[in-house]
Amino acid sequence: MPAKNEQHSYLIKMAAEVDGFVDGLKKAADADLNVPVGFKQMCICGVGASAIAGDIVADTVLTTWNVPIYVIRSTSVPNWVNEDTLVIALSYSGNTKEALMMYDHAEAKGCRIIVMASGGKLTDKCRRNGNELIVMPEGIQPRSAAGYMIGYLLNIIESSGGPDVNSELKDLIPVLREYRESIWMHNAESRAQRIAEKLRGTVPVIYAVSPLSACAVRFRHQINENAKMIAFNGTVTDLDRNEINGWSGSATICKPVLIYEEEAPETVKEAVNGTANVLRSYGSEPEVIMIDGRTSLERSLKAVMLGDYVSLFLASMNCVDPMDVSSIKSFKNALSTLLDQKGL
Repeated sequence: MPAKNEQHSYLIKMAAEVDGFVDGLKKAADADLNVPVGFKQMCICGVGASAIAGDIVADTVLTTWNVPIYVIRSTSVPNWVNEDTLVIALSYSGNTKEALMMYDHAEAKGCRIIVMASGGKLTDKCRRNGNELIVMPEGIQPRSAAGYMIGYLLNIIESSGGPDVNSELKDLIPVLREYRESIWMHNAESRAQRIAEKLRGTVPVIYAVSPLSACAVRFRHQINENAKMIAFNGTVTDLDRNEINGWSGSATICKPVLIYEEEAPETVKEAVNGTANVLRSYGSEPEVIMIDGRTSLERSLKAVMLGDYVSLFLASMNCVDPMDVSSIKSFKNALSTLLDQKGL
């Protein structure tokens, strides 16, 4: 556990990176990209924060774009991927083993490829092969590059002839900056702090309605990495059909969190309220979080931001260093060594 002054310094550094989420969105939205057109499907290839950025964007355009988006977390692209597929290889470091292997596979299949990284082997491969390269800034935690990743993906979609999601993002920047001020430390009684106080000392289990399901995964990851807490996530639909039985069994330190949209249909709102009442009857007090916003994109980005700031408050309450990811680095090094030994 870091000393108090040291931990405060780490929190300030991580808070600056989380604050930069909106700035990353803006820089990506303003970028002039050279994007292929006429592809029939899009594959976003990455793991961890890169894959979650893809999931969030895919959820956002699900009902407005006729091009399917697949987020692939693997070591190879699907067999159906071909020259009509736009493959976006995403790795903040540019050295993620899985992303490198998927890139090689896509290149061999003749796909149109865009690489998004801050450097590393992936950018070297991209330059050698003449693919389009989007360079992200160095020196931040990979998960803190989410704003750039989401923004560039939205820019790619609109630049390729898709819906006007990048234009919408540009219009949202002032709204998101105001929202940031309302939920963070500049507000002594911020919403993020109140939620963190209720989650402290628990195992959060975060359930979201379908349009926000990827945001729930991001929320879990931020709690894991920033606050050093175990957490889980799922969908409200699965909770209602399956997991509700588990909550009826016995008292637990798990804390149900239900996230839904202000603009959700009445049937969805009633389902969330009904679920909350059932959980209360089992002795669990759910934290119900409503996300407002005019559009799906606005609500998704606000959900991401709220979860990020809740995780920072939890890190402060737990007296941990939110910047420390030594366990993840140890695993990555061990995996890379193992794969290298096997010639993979």
